[in-house]
Amino acid sequence: MGRITFLLIFFAIIHLDQALAKSDKAATKTLTIAADTWCPYNCDPSSDDQGFMVEIVRDALAANDYHMNYQTMPWTDVLMATISGQVDGVIGAAPSEAKGLVLAGEPVGQNMTCLYTRADDPYRFQSGSSLRGRRIGAATGYLYGGVIDQYIDANRADYNLVQLTGGSKPLLENYRKLTDRRVDTLVENYLVMEFIIKKYRFKSVRVAGCDEPGFLHVAFSPRRPDAGRLAEFINGGIRDLRRSGRLQEILSRYKVSDWKK
Repeated sequence: MGRITFLLIFFAIIHLDQALAKSDKAATKTLTIAADTWCPYNCDPSSDDQGFMVEIVRDALAANDYHMNYQTMPWTDVLMATISGQVDGVIGAAPSEAKGLVLAGEPVGQNMTCLYTRADDPYRFQSGSSLRGRRIGAATGYLYGGVIDQYIDANRADYNLVQLTGGSKPLLENYRKLTDRRVDTLVENYLVMEFIIKKYRFKSVRVAGCDEPGFLHVAFSPRRPDAGRLAEFINGGIRDLRRSGRLQEILSRYKVSDWKK
C-alpha cells in the first residue's frame, strides 16, 4: 500500500468518525414529547395547527437546539411511557398527575374544568354537595381536581353514578352518553369543550358551572439524567417567549388568553 493511499484511507476514517459523532450528537438533541389529543392545547400531529402548548414547547426547546418529535396517545399511556422512559416528556400535566416526573415549574397553559348537561337540564354546579346523585361521565386516567375528583373517587365503583371512558376520544363517547341519557353530567376542560362544540357542531349541551382553574406543565422522564436541565430550558424559554411577544402571537392564533395576564 502506497503512502498516498494510506493517507487517503486515514483521512476517510477520520471523516467517517466525525460524521458518526455528529449523527450521535444530533440524535441526542431530539426529544420525543407526547400528549393525548386535546385541542386546542395539543392537537393532531399531522395538522398545521398542532396546538398552542405544542408550539410553545417546540419554540422553547428550539431555542436550546433541541428538536421536538411530538406524538399523541391515550393519556394513561402517555404518563406510563414518560415514567418508563419510552418517551422523553409529556405536555399538559397537572402537578398532581406528574408525580415521579421532573416538572417544569413555568406553566404552559391553564386548565379550567367544567360540568356540562343537556340543554333542558337546569342543574347548576356550585359545590361538592351539589354533585350528589349526579351521573358523571369522565375520562379514564384524568385528574380534574378538587371536589370533582373527590366525587369520582368516592363513587367510581358505582356505574350508575360514575362512568369512566378510555381510548383516544373519550370526550366524543361521553357526549354520546350524555345525549343518550346514559349520564346526565359530562366533565371536561372549558377550552377543549368549546373547540369540540364548534368542530362537531354539538347541540343541546350547556355549561352548568366550572371549578377553580389550575395550571398545566411540561414534565420530563426521570430516566433522563438531564431532565432537570430540560425543565429549566422550558422555564426560561417560556419567559423569553413572553418577553419577546412570541407567546402572545401563538396564543392569539388559537384565541387563548395569557394565563399570567
